[in-house]
Amino acid sequence: MLRILLSLALASGLVASAAAQTAPPPASAGGAATATPANPYSATVPVAGTSDAQRNDAISAAFTQVLQQVSPGFAATPDMLGQASGYVRDFRYRRAASGNGLELQVDFDPGAVGRLVAANQGGAALAGAAPATGSTAAATAQSGSGTLWVDGIGDSHAFASLLSALRGDSALHDVIPVGAQGDGVLLQVGFSQPLATVLASLAGPGGHLVPATQPHPGADASLHWTP
Repeated sequence: MLRILLSLALASGLVASAAAQTAPPPASAGGAATATPANPYSATVPVAGTSDAQRNDAISAAFTQVLQQVSPGFAATPDMLGQASGYVRDFRYRRAASGNGLELQVDFDPGAVGRLVAANQGGAALAGAAPATGSTAAATAQSGSGTLWVDGIGDSHAFASLLSALRGDSALHDVIPVGAQGDGVLLQVGFSQPLATVLASLAGPGGHLVPATQPHPGADASLHWTP
């Protein structure tokens, strides 16, 4: 669930509006959403309310729309849609253009979505974007940026400790949370050494990070946090 990320993102400098649980003022007349936004990684869908379950249902619907926008004909599996919250970069509520009910605008992370589509289409190029880079390339590159999934984050203390550990490593920079689901968080990270090397060091004996039992969809690397 997004609750962990959204409650802690404020402390790490992310946009506070993503955590709003009340709807903003009604949209101006004529502000109806278009079927295909200028940003193919963004979608606006109806939402029944502001509860976690209602928001997650809307996010899954928005994810389906975005996958079709960036790769027409792409068939999302139920498991992919169940992981939709992990690809969210930002979201905001607004009044529906009709004045009745709410809509949820969801912006997804282009890099993570690109990797998901490429991994399931043999590296096919996306509409409006360059071909996505696979996790192997990110792991072996000498420097660059990629995504890291860490699960086992049970509370705010663990989240703060994770950020401290990652940001305290001289080989990592620009460690930014970009999504969350359940007890896991997806982070964008920059690295000045091969990512695999950096993570192997972080997951050494005596630390809180260990290799994950299985990779997380859309992430270049996956770790597990232990108390």
